[in-house]
Amino acid sequence: MEKQSRPAHAKKNEVVQEIVGKIKSQQGMVIAEYKKISVAEITELRKAALEKNIFIKVYKDSLFTRAVEELKIEGLATFLTGQNIYIFSDEESIAPAKLVDEFSKKFPNLKLKAGIYEGQVLDTAAVNELASLPSKEELYSMFASSLIYPLRQFMLLTKEIAKTKAE
Repeated sequence: MEKQSRPAHAKKNEVVQEIVGKIKSQQGMVIAEYKKISVAEITELRKAALEKNIFIKVYKDSLFTRAVEELKIEGLATFLTGQNIYIFSDEESIAPAKLVDEFSKKFPNLKLKAGIYEGQVLDTAAVNELASLPSKEELYSMFASSLIYPLRQFMLLTKEIAKTKAE
């Protein structure tokens, strides 16, 4: 009689390889604890993530641990306990941290635990600090404002000079 657990092992290996692929391809990743979060709240988080091209998935901690071990990532294993949700961004490295930070204000039971940023494992404090940084879009906006401000001042000055000459 053949063991029936083989398909389950194959499925687990598929999930581990999916996690490995996600970790390798991501720009930013965070782990958040979602204990005592309702289905409606998680749905709201997933919807917001989808709008920002952020991937959210709940993996078994044991499978995530296997993927981390396969990639030889150190320092993340201590955070892989409890009810975790894994949040990845292929586009912007701080987007997952900002998303969880934003939603943790609405849902206090959602807590940032750790993350990976530019290949480095970050603890809770570092991920929270990362979440407070401006996003690319915010930086572009700040830069554009800094370029427009002197032009605006010049236009106002020119207008005032034209006014005084007209009088």
